[in-house]
Amino acid sequence: MVEDLLFNERIKRLIFPRFLNTNVETFETAMKEYKAYLLISSVLEHLIPRRNISRVKFAISRTLSIAIVVVVIILIISGAYLSLSSKSTLTQSTTSQTSSSQSTGGTSLASSSSISSSSSSSSTSSNSITQSSTSSTTSSSTTQSSSTSSTQVPQSLTYETLSTIQYVDPQVSYDIYGAFIIQNVYEMLLWYNGANGSALVPWLAQNYSISPDGKTVNVNLRHGITFADGEQFNSTAVYFSYNRNLILDGSAPYAHATQASWIIQQLVNRSYSSAFSGPQNYSQSWASKVISQNLVQITGAYSLTLHIQNPNSALPYLLAETWGADIVAPDYVMQHDISLWSQQANGYSIPYPNPSGNDTTAVNQYLHDEVATCNAGVTLKGCGVTYLDGSYNGSLAGTGPYTIQSVGQSTNNIVLQSNPRYWGGPTGQVKPKIQTVHLNYVPTQTTRELDLQNAAKSGQALMIDLTGDHLYDVANRTAWLNNNQLQSTIDGVTTYGPYAQYAFFFDQFGTNVSSPLTGTFYKFQPFADLRLRLAFADAVNLTSINISVNNKLGQVAYSPIPLNFPPSGSYNASLRARYSYNLTATQNLLLDAMLHPLTNLRFFNGTVAPSGVFNNTFGCASLGSNGQCSHPAPQTVTLVYGTGYTVDQAILNQIAENVNNISATYNMGLTVAVEPLPAGQMISEGFSGQTYLWAESAFGWFDDYPWVMDALKTVLAPGGQYNTPAGWNLSQMVPYWDQAVNADLTHNIPSLVSAANSMVEIANQQVMDLWTFYPALFTVATSNIQGLYFNPGLYSSGGPEYLAALS
Repeated sequence: MVEDLLFNERIKRLIFPRFLNTNVETFETAMKEYKAYLLISSVLEHLIPRRNISRVKFAISRTLSIAIVVVVIILIISGAYLSLSSKSTLTQSTTSQTSSSQSTGGTSLASSSSISSSSSSSSTSSNSITQSSTSSTTSSSTTQSSSTSSTQVPQSLTYETLSTIQYVDPQVSYDIYGAFIIQNVYEMLLWYNGANGSALVPWLAQNYSISPDGKTVNVNLRHGITFADGEQFNSTAVYFSYNRNLILDGSAPYAHATQASWIIQQLVNRSYSSAFSGPQNYSQSWASKVISQNLVQITGAYSLTLHIQNPNSALPYLLAETWGADIVAPDYVMQHDISLWSQQANGYSIPYPNPSGNDTTAVNQYLHDEVATCNAGVTLKGCGVTYLDGSYNGSLAGTGPYTIQSVGQSTNNIVLQSNPRYWGGPTGQVKPKIQTVHLNYVPTQTTRELDLQNAAKSGQALMIDLTGDHLYDVANRTAWLNNNQLQSTIDGVTTYGPYAQYAFFFDQFGTNVSSPLTGTFYKFQPFADLRLRLAFADAVNLTSINISVNNKLGQVAYSPIPLNFPPSGSYNASLRARYSYNLTATQNLLLDAMLHPLTNLRFFNGTVAPSGVFNNTFGCASLGSNGQCSHPAPQTVTLVYGTGYTVDQAILNQIAENVNNISATYNMGLTVAVEPLPAGQMISEGFSGQTYLWAESAFGWFDDYPWVMDALKTVLAPGGQYNTPAGWNLSQMVPYWDQAVNADLTHNIPSLVSAANSMVEIANQQVMDLWTFYPALFTVATSNIQGLYFNPGLYSSGGPEYLAALS
């Protein structure tokens, strides 16, 4: 049994900004190139690029002035006075931790009061919201000064980002920056307990219970919660939001199955999902069938039952998912969307311009209106734009601590305002202290860094995006490399982190590689040979590159399961990659592969290739008396990476240099070339099986939800998104994948963990991929911002995650 694998996950991976050693200019340029390239490519035709961002190396020179004696005296006197009044000065704590740690800082989200789900014969969730106030993960320099009192909370915060929004409709959004905004404006039935990426608590839900077979979820909702527009939160709002997600079917205005609806769709009849079952007809009949699945059955004003057709052991995480599980205000959304779709210029003919009847009847009529915009009017290949997509005039559709006040279409600047109706979270103690948050698009690195310095001097509260290759613009290199302390070098500025993400980067070997020009197989298939995969993987010192190029912002990876990924045991530190930096091993493996070339090559479907289709001969059959090949058969292997990705470039260059040196020593005739490609072209060729080895780490794998099945199905499962184009078809993987699927259905966590470990072990022994790094984020802010914490289950592009925790 093989679970369907999703094309739209690939799309999401490609639009994630990578904030490690990414040259941001090249990332943004790549997105533009990708759009242009995909106009003539059938592989990934729906990606919308971000704006091009120029990136300039930050350099600010300081000029020393000669001070006259009088000024010196004044400064000394002033300094003495300030020292006497230091009780009103903000003191900066100086703690440190190793790069593998995950710490939180400042204000906790909630007290330790218990919130538990109801008990029944079923498996239930019972959690308590715990205190999450630990010290920051950084140290400020000893010369750092503060300009803000520790008791003074900034009324306004500015976050300068290099990201722009795609969509901020929670049922449409599928990118990290959008998720960051959404998780501050909208809320889910369940959500995360502070900084713990695996602990969930009832949030909008008062409690819930899951039946033993995983097919029935009874939910009691909290009373007295209102949306920002004044609507009451109740069962109808959940019915509306979940069904709206199903009807949207992962659609954007330009395409279907590119967004995140699949996360909830996997719980119901997958034949109604474009992601799982191909294109849908989006007829009114189709809409009725989707609604009739009865995913949400209203049993009372504040109670409901979820009917699950496909049990999933990750169910609580799916209900806490930022992409699609958010609850929105029905009346607000219906009014704004229908007003938008009724505009004559859009060319839609919606059947219910004025929904009427009881609440569910009106909601169902709206859902039929929504379907009427699909493949119609101005959206012939997608579904109608929703008001919340852009939220240009603001959004009051959430129950969260902030509302969207405005979105600048030309500036890409966004203003969030604290929600005066906010209910305070599960304990009533979550209150946004910072009233206004300005999310300003500032694409130039130099500008962001200069603004940070000025803000630190003036007392403004400011956070900025800073790419990993600029870490030492703000942090002491020696303290970080030698003592694992991110120690700020700028007075009034604090660096936080590093924070490990639920993510990993890797380079993929292709075993059935074809020419992008002709579509025919290359005769030489080096990485169909385990010896050559292992030889190339042994030829790179990832530990050294992590320090010298990646600025130690991450850890060397040895499996496709992120650090501490749920459920417990899925991430197994004892399962190590088969390869390690060993040039002697590389030499011996190359010699063995040359002297005894692989002859029994297979196609992806497992059949043996006919004679003459492939030929893995290179070099010579025996070495001469001088230890070299006299007349070597030449072969070239090209490794590709996304233009401008310096970490990937360093990895592939080191592999090429070491393999080429060994080849030259024995006159093997084997040449390894390294080629930068526009990221869009590289991704297209990679997913078409047209590259020997490509650096997928240019975008990386990030979780959709924190559960091991999300990683397995994408990277290791038979017939998977990455395996198929790379030509992988490991029969020994099948029984363990079947075990994982069945264990996930029956909530047999030990069996699921065991299957995941077995799949990782097979992948590592076969050297399916070169795992490179588990990435980490860091955050830079003026020191008058307190309460910052990081949860790997939430989404951040390098800035804050949960604004209500800040003070």
